[in-house]
Amino acid sequence: MKYVLFYTVNGLGLGHLTRCLSIARQLKKQDSSLVPLFFTSSEGSHLLYQEGFAYYKVPSKTIARETKLLKRNLAISYSEILTSIVNTYRPVALVVDTFPLGSMNDLLSVLGLPLKWKKFFIHREQMNMDRNKIETQNFYDYIIAPHSKGNAKVPVPRGKKEDLFWSNEILIREKSELQSREEVRKKLGVKEDENLLLINMGGGGDTTTTENYKQIFDLILSSTSLLRQKKIRLFVPEPPLNSVHELKEIFSKLPSSTISFSHFPLMELMPALDFAISATGYNTFHELLACGIPTIFIPKVRGYDDQYGRARRAFDAKAALFLEESQIQAHLIDNLKLLCDKKTEFSQQTFSFLKTDGAERAAHFLIEKINNKTKI
Repeated sequence: MKYVLFYTVNGLGLGHLTRCLSIARQLKKQDSSLVPLFFTSSEGSHLLYQEGFAYYKVPSKTIARETKLLKRNLAISYSEILTSIVNTYRPVALVVDTFPLGSMNDLLSVLGLPLKWKKFFIHREQMNMDRNKIETQNFYDYIIAPHSKGNAKVPVPRGKKEDLFWSNEILIREKSELQSREEVRKKLGVKEDENLLLINMGGGGDTTTTENYKQIFDLILSSTSLLRQKKIRLFVPEPPLNSVHELKEIFSKLPSSTISFSHFPLMELMPALDFAISATGYNTFHELLACGIPTIFIPKVRGYDDQYGRARRAFDAKAALFLEESQIQAHLIDNLKLLCDKKTEFSQQTFSFLKTDGAERAAHFLIEKINNKTKI
């Protein structure tokens, strides 16, 4: 067997895990001789089992901090486990998302090993890319930008531009895999004349999620005439990285007609939607636009992920609306009214905003480079 080792750490959402998972699914489709294997600290690791992939799970930095595990010991354990996995399975390729040296420089233990393998770095557009971080990409043979070319800034070291591959946006499901709007709405119990509004403020890995939900719910539930006039019904998925306990009190105050449960991938349910209010993480942002859902994006402040820039590009292309968190109170309802009034226009614009074959193209690129083929 030929193993492809995917390295995915935990962030404040599921972006790292989902991008690698999306590529792994395509690898299985395109070349059955390649076996994806995951090393992850993500609290969403159960999703790998759900999708049929083997993985090694280590404690995340989040749970390590809560349980007072020493950071130094955690980093050492990451390195030792990684080294053991690599020496045991002898993978033909390593695929790393976002952090070229790992979340705690733990990848240094394997990046320099004299193995006959290909190393791929998935470089999602990031803020605060200093020269040192840019240069660490030299550890890799190839760099994959999960964006349409020209739609993001992805700095690479000198001499690496020829090794940079623009895959287009990576989605967990192909459009052809999704059920029809009628089929999904029937499963959810949504009537034909109801407008289903998704409210989704991210994976739930940060402390501001609860406050965002509370503010948004208070505003929407106070707008009774809008809800009644537009026949709006709420769909509020439970965040996969947040305990239900933290949101239980807020969710309990929602109307009984609210649809609320956890589902991965959320994209499978998106054909049923009419509108959305959403954070602007990589996954949900591209999935909503790919499904043609008119959306108000609310970018969250992140250390590396430029959610503001992502939302701004969609707004400038007239593919979506966006509000900063500080603008929610004053402008959310007016923006929701505008979204309702111009539903068709926004939906049409979303389809032309991005290319959604990134997972398929990235997997094809990996296979050709692993097999030492030069044509892409």
